[in-house]
Amino acid sequence: MGFPPETFAMAVQPLIDAYADYVPLTPKSGCERHYGPGGQLHRGLVTALRALDHRRGQILPRNAAPEVLGALGHRWTYAVFAAALLHDLGRGTPELPGQLFERWVPARVRAWLDEDPTLAAELRAALSGDAPPASAIAELVARAAARTWPLCKAPVPSGAPTVSTADAVESAIEPAAPSPVEDSPEFLDAVQTDAAEPARRFMEWVRRGIADGTLTVNAGGALVHGVEEGLLLVSPGIFRAYVQHDGAGSSEKRDTAKRLQREVLRAGWHLRADGGVNLLGYAWKQDGRPDSRIHGVVIVDPRRFVHPVPPINPALARVAQVEADPDR
Repeated sequence: MGFPPETFAMAVQPLIDAYADYVPLTPKSGCERHYGPGGQLHRGLVTALRALDHRRGQILPRNAAPEVLGALGHRWTYAVFAAALLHDLGRGTPELPGQLFERWVPARVRAWLDEDPTLAAELRAALSGDAPPASAIAELVARAAARTWPLCKAPVPSGAPTVSTADAVESAIEPAAPSPVEDSPEFLDAVQTDAAEPARRFMEWVRRGIADGTLTVNAGGALVHGVEEGLLLVSPGIFRAYVQHDGAGSSEKRDTAKRLQREVLRAGWHLRADGGVNLLGYAWKQDGRPDSRIHGVVIVDPRRFVHPVPPINPALARVAQVEADPDR
């Protein structure tokens, strides 16, 4: 799934544990491979793993603008996992997966998913079995389940995708190693817990600096600028300034600043450019002088951290994404 361990423990593990408690050592009736003790549990987990394997080859949400993919991708991964795990429990009782989802998934995670109304509606439709043909979640779950059904004596439900038995007879998927968290830093504060603490301390320092004037805003050489997309934090200068304020030695400053930038990116509060680039570029236009360029991390919806939000700097204009993004 590519989740940080602490997020997995808080968001994913409770659903797995509840599912395991609900189907303790239950064999899958009529299914050769999953007939033994724990068959239903094993089948549910294999279906979920296969659905995640298929999901890795998909760009979700479909037709979304590149700049929002980083903020939504992990929600769709979680939705695919949950729908696939609970899929079997809807046989004969279509409303049961949705009911168990509401009961087993932590409230904070459900709120996180509900922040994307399109995802929330599609997930609940998939859980109830009423998903439209264009549903990406339902399609991925059906593909995963179809690779398990041929192993069972029970007939394949009508309309399910068909695959050869030879393709279906295999061990449980061994998932590919997740990509580094900094490559997909979209976990919001609603899901992140202790992992976001360094980033929160940094943003509190930014808030205080803007409020008391120790951080200059919208001026030449300033490390903070208001831009149309949010709050531009000039990199690496803003992170080095924080590290210096925090008392790190000069020999450690560069590495510590880089680690801090990665923590902020992991928190997922920023805007990503096309291709997943984390640092956005801006041109400083001044009469009679060549344009100078700056780049940095743009915090989306800075009202979460700074009040009042600095006005937009009219001297800055966004340019093509920076070529060198060490934390891409």
